[in-house]
Amino acid sequence: MQSNKLIKIAKKVKMKNKELFDTLIEFEKTKKIRNKTRLNFTIDRTVASKFKKFCREKGYNMSAIIEKAMKKEMGEK
Repeated sequence: MQSNKLIKIAKKVKMKNKELFDTLIEFEKTKKIRNKTRLNFTIDRTVASKFKKFCREKGYNMSAIIEKAMKKEMGEK
């Protein structure tokens, strides 16, 4: 009876902290902790195409440029 209660509590904790547990499972598999998340944006097709080309020509990482711009917009370093 006591173990059923413990299992229920563990399941609640897991669901409450799903992202943390998913990170731990990923770490066990890869021995790396990813601190990144995938986002989905809808932007003008022409702007996207030009940005991709610009980054490719300059050898820039598109995600890094976007992240830097987001931090700048929020006033972070």
